[in-house]
Amino acid sequence: MLTAFSVVLPEQRSGWRGWTDKLKRDKVEVKTAQACGVALRHVIYTSYSGEVRLEKTDEAIGAARGRLLCSDKLAFPPHSGYHRFVSTDFSARLCENFALGVLDACSGAGGLRVALYDPAARHDGFLYSVLERCGDVTVVTDHAAPYYATVQRALEELGAAATVTRQRSVLASRALVIAPEPIREDVPLCRSAVVLTVRLPKRLSAGTVLWQYRFQMPGGFSALKPAELSEEYFCSALYTLGAQYALGSIMPQSAEGTRTMTAAELAALL
Repeated sequence: MLTAFSVVLPEQRSGWRGWTDKLKRDKVEVKTAQACGVALRHVIYTSYSGEVRLEKTDEAIGAARGRLLCSDKLAFPPHSGYHRFVSTDFSARLCENFALGVLDACSGAGGLRVALYDPAARHDGFLYSVLERCGDVTVVTDHAAPYYATVQRALEELGAAATVTRQRSVLASRALVIAPEPIREDVPLCRSAVVLTVRLPKRLSAGTVLWQYRFQMPGGFSALKPAELSEEYFCSALYTLGAQYALGSIMPQSAEGTRTMTAAELAALL
């Protein structure tokens, strides 16, 4: 079961009504709902005092306090044991799917100079899909070993070869950089480069950088999603915590960042 946590701060009224509000006790409500095989427990804390006393929610939240679905505007005390759920796994799938859509729509994809930026080597399987569409691919990673099997398989089955390196400098010559993991360092880019990633990079040095993906969330889940959560964040929890792996096949309608583009528009730019 997924657990969401919302904080409601009623509008502060003036005069005697405001004094009356301050005398009210904070309220904790628990609502449960189920859709498409996923159950959600929604803990709603209404604070009349303007403070959030987490000890009042301990019983309702229980062991789920370490992976709560909540707004990024909520800040929990360091040693409270409460943590907001965060994962880039679903966003990485959106990034990869959008990248493949761009390559499929690009008439000259075979000769496109592409880089896969993956320092931790978590996306070696994705390389094969890229090599099915493009023959000039460089992988930038700090751990080359996980990529060896994929490179060998692509060479034998597709006749396509990829270069695997630690050198970030090669990114400066790539037209398309696919980064399914957050970019937490400065990377060299050419001015015309396009970067597809999953978070706002540490520094935007050049090129077109896209990191947010717009898509149609399956209708069955709409009734479960708390209003303050984005569709991408909620689907991330469904995918990672709720084992709704079918969401990983979603093709985004567009990507946003320094500009907003569809796969077809980006293919035309490349």
